[in-house]
Amino acid sequence: MTTLLPFLRLLQVSDSGFPVGGFAYSHGLEWLARQERLDERALAALLRAYVRQVGGGQWLPAARAAHRAGWGEALIRIDDLLDASIAAPAEREAGRAMGERLLVAAADLGEGATGGGERHLEAVRRGDSPGQYAVVFGALCSDHNVPLPLALGALGMALVTSVTQAAVRLGLVGQGAATRLVANASQGVEQTVVAVLERPGRFSPGAFAPALDVAALLHPTVAFRMFAS
Repeated sequence: MTTLLPFLRLLQVSDSGFPVGGFAYSHGLEWLARQERLDERALAALLRAYVRQVGGGQWLPAARAAHRAGWGEALIRIDDLLDASIAAPAEREAGRAMGERLLVAAADLGEGATGGGERHLEAVRRGDSPGQYAVVFGALCSDHNVPLPLALGALGMALVTSVTQAAVRLGLVGQGAATRLVANASQGVEQTVVAVLERPGRFSPGAFAPALDVAALLHPTVAFRMFAS
């Protein structure tokens, strides 16, 4: 094994082409776009709030806790806590669906895995654990010896990329603007990762993002929509 292998595994699982189904979710962006004009400037503000609140309050702390816990009962408790903290049912189901697909895809990653992912997949399919994506991502990165700061940074950027690519598919911005949005959001991701790493105490997820929560809650009311949520 070379020292590059953990980094290469991280690139693989965090790539937007990795088959977890993230392309099917707009995280409320589709509903918001029906209510107001979302240009590059507005999307930049939305991304800042998304990274700070959803990333910093839920996804990244959950991944940190999972990375440290490894597979087992402790991970299931983390999974349950994150799942219960997600206000919008569509977002909760999206996280579960993506997490289960990540567990399935991870079975083909090769050497270095402990088999804990397969056991957690069984727990998810029995209904004993939600299988939230951020939790699975953190545990999988630990399984493949990906350093925690790199794992959290990759997860934060995956969040940003998911939202910006949804904006492209909705015709709100082009690929050039999306590239600028991702680049400009990277500093916020870095700051959020540092804040999460410095946070003491037990894992206690929670985010205050009412506009995003309302958008995700109302997304199913859109008569004709491109995204599942």
